[in-house]
Amino acid sequence: MSFALPKSTLADKFLPKKVFEAKTPKGKKVFKTVVKITLTHKLSPHTINIEKTVKVPEILLFEIVLHEKKIPKNAIKAIDAIISLPILYKFVHEEHFCFGISLLEEKRYFYSEWDEVKEFSFSDTTLEKVYQNIVKSFLHVSTTKDFKESLALEQKVQTLGKEIQALENKIKNEKQFKKQLELSRILKPLEQEFQNLLKENDAKD
Repeated sequence: MSFALPKSTLADKFLPKKVFEAKTPKGKKVFKTVVKITLTHKLSPHTINIEKTVKVPEILLFEIVLHEKKIPKNAIKAIDAIISLPILYKFVHEEHFCFGISLLEEKRYFYSEWDEVKEFSFSDTTLEKVYQNIVKSFLHVSTTKDFKESLALEQKVQTLGKEIQALENKIKNEKQFKKQLELSRILKPLEQEFQNLLKENDAKD
């Protein structure tokens, strides 16, 4: 899939992975599944006529071709450590694709599912807001107007979802019926809290 961006943002610049390997400990191992790295687009006041901010002076779009259908998360962390700008990644393996982006100033990443079609909004009053809109598109719940509030809610939902999944696995693997009931009693209020969080979020949209 292609991005709905003006031609002025097109960069189409090949970035040798050797450059990133040289600046990364165990670089060849970290980038071994990467075939090719291309800077496809550059969003800046000069290319898209949207004002920059101190936090987000530019937004870069990278396409990374892979040897296998697996996101090279350590390679992405290495690239982000070298390039201190927001980067929207598109990963490609054969006919498959997915996307990823990091949260500025935090060791937190968001990735789409493979072959999940996403609609990114590249229009707003500042590049920082454009970046926030991109991040919001990765959240698993419908987003609220406030960016920080959206992220906090996403974190709660993800944490609670993991707790619920862990309990469900325990119940599934537990052979004693009595212990299954005990775990189910713990699970029920967590599921209710999960649903309440989703309703709370929907009410704020």
